[in-house]
Amino acid sequence: MRKIIAIAFLNFKQGIREKLFWGVIFFFIFLLGLCVLLGKLSPGETEMVLRNAGLSGIELSGLILVVFSLVFSFYREKESRILEVYLSNFSRMHYISGKLMGYLAICMFYLILAGLGYALILYLHNAFIWQVIVGLYTLFLKLSIVICLSLTLCCLFSNSPVITLLCSLFLYLSGEVAYSAFKIIAGSANKLQVILFECLYRILPNLERLDIKSLVIYGELPAFSFFILSSLYGLGYFLFIWLIMQFIFLRKEY
Repeated sequence: MRKIIAIAFLNFKQGIREKLFWGVIFFFIFLLGLCVLLGKLSPGETEMVLRNAGLSGIELSGLILVVFSLVFSFYREKESRILEVYLSNFSRMHYISGKLMGYLAICMFYLILAGLGYALILYLHNAFIWQVIVGLYTLFLKLSIVICLSLTLCCLFSNSPVITLLCSLFLYLSGEVAYSAFKIIAGSANKLQVILFECLYRILPNLERLDIKSLVIYGELPAFSFFILSSLYGLGYFLFIWLIMQFIFLRKEY
């Protein structure tokens, strides 16, 4: 466990020192300014616009950060042969688990920073409610799944960062719309199509069901059972992908 923590700490320090991390910070500041502008252009709906646009901005900027930073880091280590140094001193399980934990820590650190900035903007515009902070928890669950999927794709497509990036973003978008698309197709008369899509729906991450932005911006929260079930789902799916990642990485040649 100590070796995993050591690798996670190294990845965390490297990740927050990169220009991409601070670029995303400035991008989020720009999004906050845009949220304020949109709020001023929406008389009577200023508070709702600020809350909704702010949470969406945190999710978008967090997605850009974790996917691009993780993919670039993995392939940079591979091309510069730093990966060989890691694997000569640590086991493959320690390396890949430590890298995953490091980027989970980066994600959490970014959400805390973004959440503080977001809360400050809401407070200054008399739009702050504590429920929006709870919404950051489900964002962390969603981004954790995306991190695990991206790292799995890095292991799978070890020679193509472009394919890894595109597949990561595609899986994220698919997870966002899978639930709504399944409800539409479920009423189709073509039973084979329904069965095939249901299988695909069960495999893809169900990210839309983890999204509570539409509730928290109005000061509402789902039942406590929702948080228990969503946490169990997020943890279960995360562990499932982590096992696949371990299987792929242990059998790859680097």
